Amino acid sequence: MRLTGEKYDNLHWDQSHGVQEAIVTPDRIALDWIERGVRYHLQAHSHDGGLTYHGNYGMFRPEEDWVVDITCYAAVDGSAILFCDWHEKDTGRAGSWMCRLKPNRT
Repeated sequence: MRLTGEKYDNLHWDQSHGVQEAIVTPDRIALDWIERGVRYHLQAHSHDGGLTYHGNYGMFRPEEDWVVDITCYAAVDGSAILFCDWHEKDTGRAGSWMCRLKPNRT
C-alpha cells in the first residue's frame, strides 16, 4: 500500500519533513522524503513479519554507511507509525525519527 505523511526529527519531534511516498509491507519498507530541498531514500527489510526492520538510507539512494533500525506499528486501515533509530558509520552521527504515515487515497 502506498502511504504519505510526515517525518519528525529531534528530541521533541519539532521538525517535520514531508514523506512523498512510502511503501510498507510485512517484508520491507521503502520511504522517500524531502529534507532541506534534498530527496532522501530509505530501504529496510524485516525478518519477523513486519514489526522490526533493518536497512539503509541516503541522499537520492541508500548509502551502505547510513544505517536505520525501525519498529513499525501498523493499523488496520493501512496507517503506520515508524520509530526509527539511525546512525552514520562514516561520521559517527546518530539519532531518531518518527514517521506518521497514512494511506494515499489519490
